[in-house]
Amino acid sequence: MKSRPLVTLVISVMIAAASAWLAFGSHGIYCDRLPSMTVCATLAAFAIALCFRQMPKAMTKPQKWLLAASFFIGAVTLFADARFVMKYRGLCSQLQEQIRQTHTPSK
Repeated sequence: MKSRPLVTLVISVMIAAASAWLAFGSHGIYCDRLPSMTVCATLAAFAIALCFRQMPKAMTKPQKWLLAASFFIGAVTLFADARFVMKYRGLCSQLQEQIRQTHTPSK
């Protein structure tokens, strides 16, 4: 078996692990993690594109199953990261606005 589908699976799992570590790594509000989660979502989309690019070259059933697993892991990671960012984006922008208002001098 060629190693390309296996490498794609390893990349997908590493991106998913990094995303999970960022999402569950700290307690409280995750405003500082939003850019990192956006990068993980972009990398998950890259892994999905890699799966689509390798699918026509997969000749055996195990290769196709590895690519399907990579695609599934990438899709779940992309969905979870996008949901995470959308959930906390509004809250974080409100907090930043409140901080800006407290630091600006009143006239």
